[in-house]
Amino acid sequence: MRMGSTAINVPEPDQPKAIAAAICMAVIGISFFLGMPVIVAAWSEQMGFGDQQAGWLASADISGITVASLLISRIINTVSRQQLAVIGLLVAILANLVAIGIDTFKPLLATRFFAGLGGGVLFSLGLAALAATNNAGRNYATLMFSQVSIGVVVINLYPSLADFAGMIGIYLSMCVAFVAAAFFIPWLPAFVEEPDCPALDQSGAYPPLLPWLCLLAFFAFYLTIGSFWAYIERIGSSAGLEDSFITGALSYTQVISLPVCVLAGWLCGRVGQLRPLIVSLAIGGSAVYLLSVAVNEFTYVAVLVIFFMVWNPIDIYQLGTLSNIDHSGRYVAMVPAFQGAANSLGPAGGAFLLEINNSFDLLLMVGSAMMFIAVAIYLYLYATLRPASTSTGASF
Repeated sequence: MRMGSTAINVPEPDQPKAIAAAICMAVIGISFFLGMPVIVAAWSEQMGFGDQQAGWLASADISGITVASLLISRIINTVSRQQLAVIGLLVAILANLVAIGIDTFKPLLATRFFAGLGGGVLFSLGLAALAATNNAGRNYATLMFSQVSIGVVVINLYPSLADFAGMIGIYLSMCVAFVAAAFFIPWLPAFVEEPDCPALDQSGAYPPLLPWLCLLAFFAFYLTIGSFWAYIERIGSSAGLEDSFITGALSYTQVISLPVCVLAGWLCGRVGQLRPLIVSLAIGGSAVYLLSVAVNEFTYVAVLVIFFMVWNPIDIYQLGTLSNIDHSGRYVAMVPAFQGAANSLGPAGGAFLLEINNSFDLLLMVGSAMMFIAVAIYLYLYATLRPASTSTGASF
């Protein structure tokens, strides 16, 4: 028994209100990331920052998520998750309020780090709470569905807010979202029981290297996500596409992710995670490379359609694969840190590649290569895990 596990009236992880609270925390915690393309554009157009500086600001926000994830993974089983959520909310709200009065690069860079730190606390708590449920795969699919739905709203809302009130409107909207999350804190389980001995260590069925390879694949994939998502609006603008066309494309193509999340949950039960994961990564990597060859209205929309068809299912498949390997949840709890580190390095790496190449072609080619590195990792995992799946009962 861990300290505090005797707390009374704490909702169990599988209760609907606990799942709702976890999803709320995870979605609002990364509200910045959901709106990152239009926020990066607003920093450039509303505040006069260059594309490289806007990329560094986005990187600072994601860096805060990374640090929060590492901190939470160390203390999540000894400190009340409800207390941690309150701290994360206060930090995020305060940082966004402070950002309203800042219009210079370096002070804003530091402020955005703390905004990401607060949001990262909520994101980590939400993922950890879902990992403790009995139907984690289904609940992660629900989370992805919710993120896409909110993302569509954010992509449409933020440009209007920026036109009406500048960056102040965007910062205040994020504050309002964090305030709304406070109402869900009482539903979040303060403590969750964990197995005394991780299943991975007990069975010896899987080499200890495998979960680390999964985390490395998460990192490679999200290096692409970080750079692609941060600069996808700028990529369209650099090719001369109209702002209204870009906003519409980003908004409406995201809707495709909704039904494919349902399809991904169905495929997991039918054929396992690894085969659709490998195919999805290969398709996504090819689409990113295609955009480096030519950017016009057709290729821009086509690549976004393909990318949104595979992005969230890839997350579902990856989380399902790692959960099957690591029944203790120890490595699953580290996923936000690897995602955050990659999401932080993605925009920063994109800024560096822009400085070298002065175009987005190299950025897109590197992003494509990262996805194919993830393909290679999961091909190895597939070859290793398929023979063991018969004896363990896990569906790979």
